[in-house]
Order: sequence, then structure tokens, then C-alpha cells
Amino acid sequence: MFRRALECRSMLIVERQQKILHILRDRKAAQLEELASALNVSVSTVRRDIESFEAQGIAKRTHGGAIYMGTPALPTKVQGHTLNERMDEQVQQKIAIGKAAAALVEPLMTVLLDGGSTVVYAARQITARPIQVVTNSLAIAHLFYDDEQVETLLIGGNLYPRIGVTIGPLATGCLADLHADLLLFSLAGILGDSAYNINMAMVDVEQTMMRQATRCALLMDSGKFDRKSLARVCGLDEVDQIISDSGISQTWRDQLGDQLIVTP
Repeated sequence: MFRRALECRSMLIVERQQKILHILRDRKAAQLEELASALNVSVSTVRRDIESFEAQGIAKRTHGGAIYMGTPALPTKVQGHTLNERMDEQVQQKIAIGKAAAALVEPLMTVLLDGGSTVVYAARQITARPIQVVTNSLAIAHLFYDDEQVETLLIGGNLYPRIGVTIGPLATGCLADLHADLLLFSLAGILGDSAYNINMAMVDVEQTMMRQATRCALLMDSGKFDRKSLARVCGLDEVDQIISDSGISQTWRDQLGDQLIVTP
């Protein structure tokens, strides 16, 4: 029993949620207490997972339980992209967005950087020194490893291989004890008044980063607008700046107003 409890506590959030979905798919409906007992976690933890599923249309809450609604189809091409492949897409747009984002960094700042390809382009163009960089990205940590004017903190956790970022409870736990002046991050899509990403464990890390940063800038090339992905990360009103390229539509320019920075 004790060994099982240890295994459950070390379980990745995404693994726990996948187990809940597996149970819901098999039974079509389940009580929160049943799910909590099956995974050896609290009812409140299961309730938060169900709320996340409901926001994605996967499940519907009932009194004391949940009903399975089906899993939305995911774009396999987006899911399969590696960081190197993403670095080769929309290159000029990402360089321009990265330059505008890098200009937000000032000397003596502590900057949080996630592992999005556009953020890598931003990190390459940061000239402000000295700074502290906190990141869960192996690629970004490598950029600064021999720079004596950059103090780099690489967040630990489980490695997400296609992108080379750390995720899971170790990553979110470490981030929860930190503070940053600025967060630069990138997601999979923006639709309506929300921003989305492709992986629930990555979403947990990004949401924790947002809570720990005084100022948040979202780096999104124009091709990511009007696109929805698996999991909601945040409302656009939770972001201070959204940086995009000149291909962004007039509709989005009007909606975002002064919140939007458009690169040349």
C-alpha cells in the first residue's frame, strides 16, 4: 500500500489524467470518489482534472462525478513536430518576433523562458547583460552555458523528448519557489479569448511560469491565430503583451489593441 502511494505521488500529471480518461472511456461515467480511490489521490485533485477535461469538451461534470464526452481529434502533424522542425517554420517571422521580445529584456532582470521555437529565436537575440535566465529548455540553457554575465537556472523534471523541455511535478514545484520579472513564452494556438497548447503537462508548467512572473509576453506568429489545441493555457487578458508578425489579420489587431506588438 505504501509503495503504491509513493508511485502515485511521483506520477506525472499527464499520466494521471490519461488514467482518468481511460477509466471514463471504459465506463462512460464515474464518481469522483471512485476515481480518487483508483489513483490514490484526493477528490479535489480529480475534480480539477475533470474541470480541465470539461473545458476541452472531453468530459462533463455531474453531481459527484463525470461523464465521458469523447476526445477531440488532434492534428497529428503538429503533435509530431520536433523543436528542430519547428525552428525551420516561419523563420523570418520568428526572428522578427524574437527580436521584439528580446528588446523587452533589461539588465539585472530575471527572465523566464519556455521552450517554444520562437522563444529560442528570442533568446538568441537578448543582448541585455547582466541577467538571470530561468528555463525548462535544454536548447535555451545551452545558449547561455558559457556566458559569464548570464546566470542560468535550468529547471529539473521529466524530459519531454520532442521539444527538449522539462515537465511534471519537479518542474512545477521548482518554479513555484521562484520569481521572475518577465516571462517570454509561446503556445500552439489562439482562438477567441484564450490561448492553447498541445500537452497538458506542458500547460501546467506554463501556467506556473505565468503565476511567478510580474510581466508576461506571448510570442505567436500569425499562423497560430484562429487555431485551437488540446488544452487551454490562459485567457488573453492574463497576458501583458502579445507579439506577432505583420501577417496578423486586422480583426485580431482590432481585438487586441495596445496589447499587441506587431513586428515590421
